[in-house]
Amino acid sequence: MTITSRVRDVGASAATSFAGSGSRTMTTAGWFNRDHELPPGRELFRSDRWFHLMAYSASHGQLLLRSEPVYGDDDQAGPETTIDVLFKPVEAVKLRGSLRGLVIRCADSNEAEHVKASLPGVDWKGLHVFMLQSPDLHQPDYVVSMAVGWHEGVLPRMQQSFFGGGILPGDRWNLTPLHGVGAGLDMAPAQELLNALRADEYPPRRRERHRHVFVLMARYDRADGRTVSGVGVFLTEEDAEEARALYASGVEDCWIEVLPVAV
Repeated sequence: MTITSRVRDVGASAATSFAGSGSRTMTTAGWFNRDHELPPGRELFRSDRWFHLMAYSASHGQLLLRSEPVYGDDDQAGPETTIDVLFKPVEAVKLRGSLRGLVIRCADSNEAEHVKASLPGVDWKGLHVFMLQSPDLHQPDYVVSMAVGWHEGVLPRMQQSFFGGGILPGDRWNLTPLHGVGAGLDMAPAQELLNALRADEYPPRRRERHRHVFVLMARYDRADGRTVSGVGVFLTEEDAEEARALYASGVEDCWIEVLPVAV
């Protein structure tokens, strides 16, 4: 799969220069967004691992590539770390869906001029052309953005990415790897949810997809005071609305909460 697209707070300065290759970790993180850190042709990142398109946040202009850990028998086991590579904010991208090995470098002068010529009308202030190379590519792909960075480490099973941010008090479970409106790459079909409910998995696998369920909530008076409680969970909004209509007359108030289920 090849994605070619024009799309439209950059963080701190660069931290380190290279990420891990194979199972060895040379450094754990890096961030580049300043002109003096991004001279033409400079190599920023190199790894021989597989990477795939993990997420794209359309509202925040963020693009996330990931290299997954590889588990197996001793003779088949690979790196146990996850590498997340983030571009933001993204203006344009030409990218395959997966890459066997990845080198990220700044475009040289000729490459940058070629990409700029193909994107008339772009305001290039603060933008950089990052070239993505892989042994399988005859021509490098590219991402046009203000910054690129990565993080390598052991990603907790219920954490969606290293770049998703923390959960604040009152937040619901963070169901996407990136903040903002995404492209639906991690939305699971209903059958996958049903399979997950029936599965007895050991060891438990990572939960990277989700499905919404509809929770009927009610507020009512008890002898010890007013309380709010969950009444039931429904797989479709239609079922939840029908249940609410049946339940509403017996309580002070009832409503439907839409919540994500990790699949």
